[in-house]
Amino acid sequence: MIRIAVIGGGPKSLFALLALNDHIPFTSSSRVAVDVYDPLPPGAGSVWRVDQPETLRLNVNAGIVDASSTLSSETFAEWVDRVAPEMTGEKYPPRRLVGRYLREQFRLLSQHGNIMVAHAPFVVSGVERDGEHWRVSGPFGTQQYEEVLLATGHGLAQDRTVEPMPGALNSHPLIGDYAALTTADIPAGSEVWIRGAALTAYDVALLLSESRGGFWRLSKDDDGGAPWGLLYRPSGKEPRRITLSSRSGSLMDPKSETVPDDVAFCLEEHKQRLRQWGAKVRGTPPDIEVNLDGLWVILLHCAQDCARAMDVTVSALALWRTALTGQSVEASCRPISFPKAPSASAHLRNSLAVNHLEAPVTTGWLWARAWSGLYAELVPAIDRVPRSVHASRHFGRVAHHLEKFAFGPPELTARKLVGLFDAGILDVAGAGENPTPGSIFIDAVTPGPGALRAAAPAGRANSEVFAGLLTAGDVSIRPGDRGLLTEADGTCLAQDGSRSESLAALGRPTEDPTLGHDTLNRSLHGEHRLWAQRIAGLVTGTLDS
Repeated sequence: MIRIAVIGGGPKSLFALLALNDHIPFTSSSRVAVDVYDPLPPGAGSVWRVDQPETLRLNVNAGIVDASSTLSSETFAEWVDRVAPEMTGEKYPPRRLVGRYLREQFRLLSQHGNIMVAHAPFVVSGVERDGEHWRVSGPFGTQQYEEVLLATGHGLAQDRTVEPMPGALNSHPLIGDYAALTTADIPAGSEVWIRGAALTAYDVALLLSESRGGFWRLSKDDDGGAPWGLLYRPSGKEPRRITLSSRSGSLMDPKSETVPDDVAFCLEEHKQRLRQWGAKVRGTPPDIEVNLDGLWVILLHCAQDCARAMDVTVSALALWRTALTGQSVEASCRPISFPKAPSASAHLRNSLAVNHLEAPVTTGWLWARAWSGLYAELVPAIDRVPRSVHASRHFGRVAHHLEKFAFGPPELTARKLVGLFDAGILDVAGAGENPTPGSIFIDAVTPGPGALRAAAPAGRANSEVFAGLLTAGDVSIRPGDRGLLTEADGTCLAQDGSRSESLAALGRPTEDPTLGHDTLNRSLHGEHRLWAQRIAGLVTGTLDS
């Protein structure tokens, strides 16, 4: 029998185990035993907990969610049609509904699968090699396994915040657990100061308003707002003011729900160019660093061509300055220096208008089209390519800015934020602004991806598990990266460059060498399928090709 320890019970581990189940014949069902370590019920993990308020919605198109297998052919959309028909066609359904779907797929696997799967509701504190086995340790003691799969995602439940915010109500990251945000701790009329101005912070703002009984109505012509605007009607239970604070003082741009046909046509041409570039650089020997200049040229040309498709001319210099600074400007302008940035609320309102083609195209909007439109080609193109520390840090800086343009909140969430701004409830702190005395602090910064808190070699491990494996040399992280270096089947590479056989990692712990793991789209990465094929080969005695 092969015993497997899976550390983390979220979607990534579910996808891997479903793939393994599909590769294992029923006659071999007693030859694989899996323990899934996670304090929370597996399948949903922490992000997709089923006890979340309904206010919190999926931030990506629900059409990508698919945990179908030989146990159930239902995609999420098909499952919703059956169990929650009132949500049929909902593009951004409640996250807890997604969690129900994922938990049901895990339940089917554990009850009817071709492998034996059990839930171990514990936090793992250590993973150590012991000859040809692995010792997995925690409050349960020590267990031995032939295989270990690391799939910790955003971190296991009960993990403490890496850099705690002094005085914050929550000592743990707000990942699916919002128990700290009670009316007793945050009474009506209070001043709330939130560290963070990204998706989790938007969740908190909605939990302190909409979830407390406030409601929305569409603005009308006589309201003086945009026809797609929302007006917020308070319940009286909200804080007096909610202030978002961040180093940049800016918000993420809302997703564009539609892409003009001419822009979509333009993207297709550049997808092919990016695939060709990726095929070329992926053949680079591991001891030769890849120059990423060719990648940036393709992306810049794509953004410029998207501008031309919109009858706008924009220089590569203007686009590149936006990529480096994260500051979006009107694309048709050619300023000697950037104009004064508008307020966060004005910028958000303008971004919505641009998405509706009711305002001039911006450099941020063009980058969003290029980055999101080519993302499925970008992920394999730069997968594990060797690059210098400078190139890695430069890529991380630019990617951080472009993702704020491309992968922000759904339009409905952005419209609600504008409504809260207009109601005088929501604000964004300016540079150097301090909290009002007596403010209630909430930490809405979520742990970053990877196994380190900052890039190697200076970064420290973000968990005891990764710290121990790094000390033992069983895993490696390239200088300039935060994530574990793995091979295509998820097998970790040891510090001497060899395969750390029987130890694999999937998802966010491997971010940087690979890209885009914070996604429910299981077709974007193939490590889980190749891992399943390798394990199935051990079971059946023949490796799948």
